[in-house]
Amino acid sequence: MSRHLRATLLLGASCHGALLKPAPARWPALHPPWAERGAPLPANAIDAELASPEGFESEYSLLRSVREQSGRAIMSVEQLRAMGHGPVADRLEQRVDFDAPTTAAEALSKFFGHPTARFIAGALALSVGARCSVGAGFSAVDGGVALATAAFWMVQEHVIHGRLLHCPSAWYGSDVHRWHHELPYFHVSLDGPGLAAAWFASVAALLLTAGALASALPAALTSLASYTLCGFAYEASHYLAHTRVPLPPALQRVRRHHMLHHTVSHEHWLAFTLPAVDTLFGTNPDPRDLARRRAVGATGAAAAVSEVGVDDAALAARR
Repeated sequence: MSRHLRATLLLGASCHGALLKPAPARWPALHPPWAERGAPLPANAIDAELASPEGFESEYSLLRSVREQSGRAIMSVEQLRAMGHGPVADRLEQRVDFDAPTTAAEALSKFFGHPTARFIAGALALSVGARCSVGAGFSAVDGGVALATAAFWMVQEHVIHGRLLHCPSAWYGSDVHRWHHELPYFHVSLDGPGLAAAWFASVAALLLTAGALASALPAALTSLASYTLCGFAYEASHYLAHTRVPLPPALQRVRRHHMLHHTVSHEHWLAFTLPAVDTLFGTNPDPRDLARRRAVGATGAAAAVSEVGVDDAALAARR
């Protein structure tokens, strides 16, 4: 096990959550006061305001309790079984696919076997075909539009993730995202085809209307194709980040970055397709700083940093 992964496992886990009313404790602290004191978990300390998937309330309640008591992430469903929660793992497997691929061939097969991946691929082909059919040649304008659209996607990704999916007020979207965080890290994670279709249709309607009004339909179609490509890249890279598939260095950095978000701090490492965006927004801290904070009053900062094994080489690899 790499020293960096060991760091993420030991530093801790967190959750977040969601129906438009104040919910101050919906994303529980990574190291709650009673965990440091060794006191028992207060009754209903976590669940008082939190929704769970219908029919799986007790299972998600247990996941939250395990994380809150240990202050660490559950990385796999096998780990949950090893803790003595086999029946809960069996129930969760009725809702979630924990058979995360371990090879590239398995990953490709499962990814393109999912309706969301097929829909986005079809939408991308349709938008590229539409751009090619308008008859206008490609120019520097198309290149500029594509780059501007990609930049917008990267910023949008960070803002939606941090401000909406991790917002302090409860709503359905943040509930769904919190459920994703509460699960063991390694699982098959893809958005539903309904969400993908509604999102694409909305963006397409907006761009095509603007293009028609501005007599700039070719540029609008270039933007639509670029936006859809970014969506495909996000869906694929997020899916791969939650698998055990060996990845090339660029995608491995994405996985490490996202794993820090899931296991160390839900307030940081919010970017995805381009992790460097977190540096722009000030949400890309040194994980050792968080380790030092959590070590105050306990074993000491140096001991904590030594324990988690975060070194300069690992941090350089993450960046």
